[in-house]
Amino acid sequence: MLKLSKYSIISNYKNCCYIFNLNNGALLKISKNVANNLQSRRIEGVLAKNEIELLKKYDFVVENSFDKQQSLKNQLTYSVSKYNHHKDSIKIDFALTNKCNFCCPYCFEKQELNKNCCTKENDLQQTGEKLFSYIKFKIKEGIKNLDIVFYGGEPTLEAQYVIKFIKRVLTLCKSKNVNFHYVFVTNGYLFNEKLISKLDPSYCKFIQITLDGEKEFHNNRRTNCNKINTFDIIIENIKSLLNYGFYVVVRLNVDKTNYKSISSLLTNLKNIINNTFFGKLLTVDIARVFGSENSFDLLEFEDKREELYEIAKSNNLVSTNLGCKDLTTFCIAESLSSDLVIDQTGRLYRCWNNVFNEKHAIWSIDDLKNHNYDPYETSAITLEFVNELSLLNTNHGKCFDCEYSKYCGGLCPNVRKLIKEGKERNIYKNDDCKLIMNKRITQLIRWKLEEHDKCK
Repeated sequence: MLKLSKYSIISNYKNCCYIFNLNNGALLKISKNVANNLQSRRIEGVLAKNEIELLKKYDFVVENSFDKQQSLKNQLTYSVSKYNHHKDSIKIDFALTNKCNFCCPYCFEKQELNKNCCTKENDLQQTGEKLFSYIKFKIKEGIKNLDIVFYGGEPTLEAQYVIKFIKRVLTLCKSKNVNFHYVFVTNGYLFNEKLISKLDPSYCKFIQITLDGEKEFHNNRRTNCNKINTFDIIIENIKSLLNYGFYVVVRLNVDKTNYKSISSLLTNLKNIINNTFFGKLLTVDIARVFGSENSFDLLEFEDKREELYEIAKSNNLVSTNLGCKDLTTFCIAESLSSDLVIDQTGRLYRCWNNVFNEKHAIWSIDDLKNHNYDPYETSAITLEFVNELSLLNTNHGKCFDCEYSKYCGGLCPNVRKLIKEGKERNIYKNDDCKLIMNKRITQLIRWKLEEHDKCK
C-alpha cells in the first residue's frame, strides 16, 4: 500500500504547489488537486497512474516499509562514518596560537587566550614538524584530499610561519597527487596586502572574517584594548582579498545587543564593498553568540536568523543549497576518524571549542605517533563525545527517524553537550528542533523557486 512519505514537504509559491523531498533533495511542481489528495492521504484509486508513477520515481509516495528502512539506513551510514579512519580525506583544525590582538567580550576562548604558562617559544615549530610527519604518514596510507583550517587566537600573528608551512605542505601534496586546500578563520585586521600577496587563492577554500555590525557598533566590540578603529582596516583588507581572487565569508555573530546593527550592515554592505563580488567571492554566515547574558536561546534566535538571511539573500550574499547527503557524524567530535583538532603545543582535542584548555585535551600528537597514529585509543573525554553524545544516545535515538536528520545532523555535538548540561534550551523537547528545520527548509525552497523564476 502506498503512502505519502514523511520526507515530503508540500509548499505553495505564487499560487502554485510544489513538493520537496527531504531524503533526496527532489523538488517537483504538482497541481493543487494532487496536493490536496496527498495531504488528505488519498493516493491509490484517486490519483492518475502517471501521477503516481512520477511521485514514486522521486520517493514522494512510498511503500509502508520505506520510512523504517530509511531509519535503519541512517543508523548504518552514521555508524560507519563514526569509526571510519581509513577514509581518503582528512581535515586538520590547527590553532596556531592562543594569542589574539582583539579582546572581544563574547569570545568563547577568552579564558585561555594570551596565557603563557603552557606555551614555549618554539612550541609551534616543533608541533608543525610533528604535524607534517603525520600528514606524510596519512599520504603514505593513501589519502587523496587534505584540508587544513588555520585559526587561533589570531592566526595572522603567526603569518610568517603559516606561509612557510602552507608552501611546504603544498609542495608535498603536489608531489604525491593529493588535493590540498586551506582555510583561515581570522579577525581580518592583519590580513593585509603584504600577507595576501604571499598566498595563492587557488588552494584557499575561503577566508572567514567577522564583522559585528556597522562601524560604530563593530568598533565597540571587535577591537583591541585601546579601542582603535578596526572596522575600516578590516573592510580594506576584505577588498584586497576579493581583488586577489580569494573567497571571503563574512561571519556575523548575532546577539540581543547587535541584531539591528547587523541588519543595517547587511542592507548597506553594497555601499561599502563592490557588490559585483556578492554571491561569487563574498557571502555571509549568520551565527548566534552563545554563552553570553545577551545571547538568544536556540529557539529565540531562529526568527532573527530568518529575517537577517532574508536581507542577505535580497543582496545576493547567500547561496541556496537544498542538496542533502547520507546522515553521517557531524564532525570529528563524535567520530574516531583521522581528522585532528590540534593546538600549537601539540595537544589534541575532540572539539575546537575546547582548544587551549588543557583539561579538555584528549591526547597529544606525540601520543598519537607512539600508537602508530591509531585514533582508536580512548580517553574519558573521547568516550563522552563518541559514546555519550552520540546520536545513538541523544534524544532517545529519535534523530535517526527524523525527516530532517540529513539537514541538521542531529545538532553540533557541543550543542548536544550543552543541552544535556542544561546550559542551552532543550530544542529536542516538543520537537522544537523540527520547527526550526521546517522554517529553514521552507525558506530555502522559496529561494530556489525565486531563482528559477529569474532564470525564465
